[in-house]
Amino acid sequence: MVTSQWRAQLLWFQVLLLALIGCLGLAWLALAQWDYAYPVWYEWLEIQSHIDYFGRRNRFVHGIETLAPAEHIHLFAEISQAVHSHGAGLADIQFTWKGQQQTLLRTPEIEHLQDVANLIDVMRNVTATAVVGAMAGLIWLRRRSRPHLMLQGGLLIGLVLVLTALVLLIGAKAVFYQFHVWIFPPEHQWFFYYQESLMSTLMKAPHLFGAIAVAIVVPGMLLFAALLLWLSRKQSV
Repeated sequence: MVTSQWRAQLLWFQVLLLALIGCLGLAWLALAQWDYAYPVWYEWLEIQSHIDYFGRRNRFVHGIETLAPAEHIHLFAEISQAVHSHGAGLADIQFTWKGQQQTLLRTPEIEHLQDVANLIDVMRNVTATAVVGAMAGLIWLRRRSRPHLMLQGGLLIGLVLVLTALVLLIGAKAVFYQFHVWIFPPEHQWFFYYQESLMSTLMKAPHLFGAIAVAIVVPGMLLFAALLLWLSRKQSV
């Protein structure tokens, strides 16, 4: 009897883990629709002054520091839309400087952003699989057993807190760079100095990615907490 109860709780843990991944994925997809709230981070992270300083020092493409903030925001939006469209249009992103069209991205940057676009396609599939798997699992399990929600919620939220603590302990930048080593092809450049990449300058990398991560995790966790609350109410009926 005890073994069957633990087996049921293990199944619930797996289903709720899928639900957690799905909630974070849905938060990511929602934020992506607004270009990751770049106009907000543009102000908060003082990206304009960052572009003013490093744009004029770029060794390959000139003039981005002469653009208005609205144009910087538009260029980021074009990058965001391209990487969410399988990379289509990355090589066509341009801006005007001294009456002439300048191509924003160099070949290594296009290669890297194409790798990002490929990763996004995978992440979409992971999110869809997690959501469908969680929904199917919830429907199937709720007919057979009840989750110990205090245990399950504690384990999953504890897992997130442990991972967060590890990131803070190791260093967010170190973790960010290591993931790049693991994920992207070794023959493709993924680290760019501001002086050689308008992409990195526009994004004030990696600062922008930290802000985006928080903007995904917080609503994703709130959505997951809402799911746990819904399950607890259904369980009490």
